[in-house]
Amino acid sequence: MTFSVYLIAEQVETRFPDCYRHFKEFQESPDYRPYWDKCMEAVRDRELLSHIIFCNDLLRIPPVKTFLLYYEQDFIRITGREDAALEPFVKKAIGAFWGMVFKFVLGYREQESVSISLNQRFFVRTATCFQNPAQPVRLEG
Repeated sequence: MTFSVYLIAEQVETRFPDCYRHFKEFQESPDYRPYWDKCMEAVRDRELLSHIIFCNDLLRIPPVKTFLLYYEQDFIRITGREDAALEPFVKKAIGAFWGMVFKFVLGYREQESVSISLNQRFFVRTATCFQNPAQPVRLEG
């Protein structure tokens, strides 16, 4: 199925607080706005999102890992820390965000938690890989 990045972003924006009630603050609170905006920026970037999907589908690299490493310098700036350490809520909320994209918007039906060992930066140990999309995913615009 072909998905527009604009439609994906719109779906995430509208459905996130209903699908992930515990992480509603991630979207709504000014404290977390820089992180939410970075997530939305990634979803709206067709080339980056296609790389995130490719890494997930073929290389078994979770979207969270690809996303964090791609924006590493931005997260150093946002956190004000050279190690870009993320607080527990932010780590979980970013995971929920990518769960929203892959499960609820792109239609992946299975998931698996895998070790990602980002122990020098971010301090994230595990993240989710998504599998078995309802239909092959293609992106446009």
